Amino acid sequence: MGYNFLYDIFMNEILERLKQLDLDIDNIVPIKGGDINDAFRLESFNKKYFLKLNTANNFPDLFKKEARALDTIRKTETFYTPNVLNVGETDNNFQYLILEWIETAEPTLVNWENLGRNLAKFHQNTNDKFGWNEDNYISIVVQPNNFTTSWSDFYTNNRIIPMMKLLQNKQLITTKEVKAATRLCQQLDNIFPVEKPTLIHGDFWNGNILATKDGEFAVVDPAIYYGHREMDLAIAKLFGGFDDTFFDAYQEISPLENNHEERLPIAQLFPLLIHAYLFEGYYVKDVQTILKKF
Repeated sequence: MGYNFLYDIFMNEILERLKQLDLDIDNIVPIKGGDINDAFRLESFNKKYFLKLNTANNFPDLFKKEARALDTIRKTETFYTPNVLNVGETDNNFQYLILEWIETAEPTLVNWENLGRNLAKFHQNTNDKFGWNEDNYISIVVQPNNFTTSWSDFYTNNRIIPMMKLLQNKQLITTKEVKAATRLCQQLDNIFPVEKPTLIHGDFWNGNILATKDGEFAVVDPAIYYGHREMDLAIAKLFGGFDDTFFDAYQEISPLENNHEERLPIAQLFPLLIHAYLFEGYYVKDVQTILKKF
């Protein structure tokens, strides 16, 4: 996509949208915005905002879904999320999201403890079925969220099998591994404990939590759905960066069922499949290592 390309063609239109919002923007600074978005810090006399741009053709409703997810999380009154100022599309078929700017700071042990407790409280929001009222995104990958009555059905048909097919289409895995994944899915009822469908962030890695100057964490870039709560913790452990205080505090509020460490690789399979699809390399080997047991 590229910053220069976007700036030359679409920035004038974005500036017009900003004028309509009466934000009094006098400076736009390009910043790092992840792997798929162009991102900018918008600066006014006494405030800052965060702007993300992307193509509406390639990722339909990406930011509208993100805005709705942030609103859902905010309503649980557990996590701080940046306020959504505006979301929409330009006449040139680009989409944008304008968020409150979050000033970050180094987290303390108290911050980590509060984060663990808040995640446990967030997971107390439950539903009678697994899934979500719309498909959404994790990175650039569409997550099917068809409602099911069992976690094994949901994890099989909305997560593992669709991703295995995508990897097979890219010739990153073989039919042998697809069969191993199928056998794994047939055993999910015996692997995961039966729990109520829980509202989860869906992409709870270190890059999607921001320690704030107010001493708390804000969460961003959700891929929410009602799933198994161990999925959030599995992603947190997979990519690191979380203090042990976080996990201890979670356990105090909402202890995990026995043998959760043994289930960890199975819960981490989905995020590893996503990364294998996006980045290939050793993530494919990680997937293959998990599937070898099946």
